Amino acid sequence: MRRLLFDTTALVPAALLSACLVIAMPTRAADAASVIGPDGHPVDAHTAVRPDPPGALGPTSVHPNAAAGLAMPYAAARIDVTGFHYDALRTGWNPNEKVLNVANVGSGKFGLLTTLNVDGNVYAQPLLVSRFPIGNGVADEAATLHDVLVIATGHNTVYAFDAQNYALLWQRNLGPSQSPSDVGCSDVVPEYGITSTPVIVRESTAHASIYLVAETEPTKNDFHTTLHRLSLADGSDVVTPVDINPQATLTDGTTISFDAKNQWSRAALAWGTKSVYVTITSHCDNNAGNISGWVLRYTPALQQAAAFNTIDDQAAYKLASVWGSGFGPALDSSGRVYTVTGNGDFDGDQGGRNYGQSVLALAPGLARVTTSFTPGAYGALNSEDSDFGSGGVMLLPTLGSAPPLAVAIGKDAVLYLLNQKSLGGYSLNDSGALQALRLAPGGKGVWGGPAYYGSPTGPLVYVQTTNAVLQSFALSATANPTLALAASGTSVGGWGGSMPIVSSNASTPGTGIVWLVKRMQSPQIEAYDASNLGAPLYQAIAGSWSSTRNNAYLTAMEANGRVYVGTYKTVTVFGLTP
Repeated sequence: MRRLLFDTTALVPAALLSACLVIAMPTRAADAASVIGPDGHPVDAHTAVRPDPPGALGPTSVHPNAAAGLAMPYAAARIDVTGFHYDALRTGWNPNEKVLNVANVGSGKFGLLTTLNVDGNVYAQPLLVSRFPIGNGVADEAATLHDVLVIATGHNTVYAFDAQNYALLWQRNLGPSQSPSDVGCSDVVPEYGITSTPVIVRESTAHASIYLVAETEPTKNDFHTTLHRLSLADGSDVVTPVDINPQATLTDGTTISFDAKNQWSRAALAWGTKSVYVTITSHCDNNAGNISGWVLRYTPALQQAAAFNTIDDQAAYKLASVWGSGFGPALDSSGRVYTVTGNGDFDGDQGGRNYGQSVLALAPGLARVTTSFTPGAYGALNSEDSDFGSGGVMLLPTLGSAPPLAVAIGKDAVLYLLNQKSLGGYSLNDSGALQALRLAPGGKGVWGGPAYYGSPTGPLVYVQTTNAVLQSFALSATANPTLALAASGTSVGGWGGSMPIVSSNASTPGTGIVWLVKRMQSPQIEAYDASNLGAPLYQAIAGSWSSTRNNAYLTAMEANGRVYVGTYKTVTVFGLTP
C-alpha cells in the first residue's frame, strides 16, 4: 500500500521544499510546450527553439598535460561496458572504478584528453570491451589485445577505437540514413540512422557480437529498420541482417504491422535469456491510430522469436510507443522484461490489452503482461502529450528487507517507487504505487531516466527534471520502503533533465561521482560528489549539437578511468593527467 506523506516540512529543509513536493493524487497543469497535431491530439512542438539554461561555459581546451595523461598507465582493473547504463537493471552505476575519485576529479588534473571525430550525431551510449584480441582484421587468441571503444552514429556508421591510444581499429557504414523530411518528423536532425544504444555479447575471450538497429533509406521513401549482428573484430556480418517487420492480429480480426516510415528503434537494446530485445516507437506520434508500440525478441541468428504489441485494437489514438528517450528496457534475474509506454489508450484494468502510459513487466517469452502500473491521470497525460514513456524504468538490486523495487518517471515529473513483483495496477489515486513524489510542475519532467548508487550511507537514487538541479533521494531499504530528498546540486539543467550515471569503487567513501550531460546547444559534462552533490566538481563543454531544440538526450559513459561523451560528429574523452 502506498504511503502518502503530507507533512513535507518534517522531511526536507525549507529551502528544498519547492523542489520536492509529495503528492496524494496525480494532478497537473497543461504543458505549454504542446501543440495540436493533425490527429487532434497534442504533440511536441518539434521545431521549437529551446533556450539554453543558465551556466553556459566557453569552449573547452584540451588539458595542457593531455599527452602525458594519455601516456599514463591504463587502468589495471578493467571492466566491460556492453550495454546501456552498465547492467540489465539499468542502474547506471559502475561500482568498479579504481582510478577516478572525488579528490582527483576536482583537483585540476582532470580534463579533456582528446576528441574523436565521427560522421554524425552520437545518440547511442559509447560501449567498451576490454582486452579483446584484434589483429589483421580478425579475432584470435594470438592477436593483439585491445580495449575496444565502440561508437555508433546517426549516419549509420559503427566505429571501433583503441580505448588506450584512440587509434581507429575499424569502421563500417550500414547504408544511407533516413531523411527527416521524407519521414515527416524533425524530432531528430539531420538524419535517422543508429539511434538506439547497441548491446554487445562476448561469446568467448576472442569472439564478441555487436547487436544494433540501423534506420536506412536506400532510395527516396524506401524505409528500412534493420537488425544487425556485427563481429567486434572487424565489423563484418556474423549473420545476414534482417528487416524488423512484426505483425499481430487484433481483437477485430485485422492485422497490424510495423510501419517502416512512421516507426523506429529509439530505446537501447537489451540482452537476456540468450536473446536480444528491441523496442519500437513512432516518429512524432504520426499515424497514431494505425500503429502500435512493440517489444521484440530475437535469437542470436536474428530470427524473431516473440513479439508483444502494446495495443489490441485500432481506433483514433492507440500508439503506446516504447521509447524512453533512449533509456532501454530492464530485465530482472528471472528474465522478465520491464518497460514504459507513452501516449496511448489504456484498458488493462478492464481485461483489455491497450497499454498506453504504463510500466509493463513482460514474461521472458513476451507472451503476457505479468504485472503493470498505470497512473490514474493517464487520460490527462494523453491529452497533454505528457508521455509516461519519455522516461525508462530502473530496477534496483536486492536491498535489505525491502521488496524488489523499481523506479520510473516521465514527462509528468512524478517519481514512482514500485514493487517489481506487483507494480500496482491502475487506480485513480495511484494507491498501488509504494510512493509517488511530484518533483516539478506537470510537463517539466524527465526525458531519460534515473540512476542508482549503493553509497556508504545507504541506497541513493538520482533524478534531474527539466530546467532543474540534480537531486538525490535516500531509499529506506525496509519492508515499507520510501524515498526522501537527500541532497541537491546547484547547476540548473536543460530541457528534459538528464540521464545521470554513477562511478565508484564499490561503497568506499570519497569515490562516488555522479556524471551527467547537461542539455544545451553545446552539451556540457558535469561531475558531482555523489554523497552531497552541491556545486559540480568539474564542468566542461563536451561538443556541439545539431538541433536548436536542445534535445541532446545523451548519457555519458565512464569506465577504466576515462569518461566518454558523444555529441554531434565528436566523442570527447576526459581523464586524469599527471
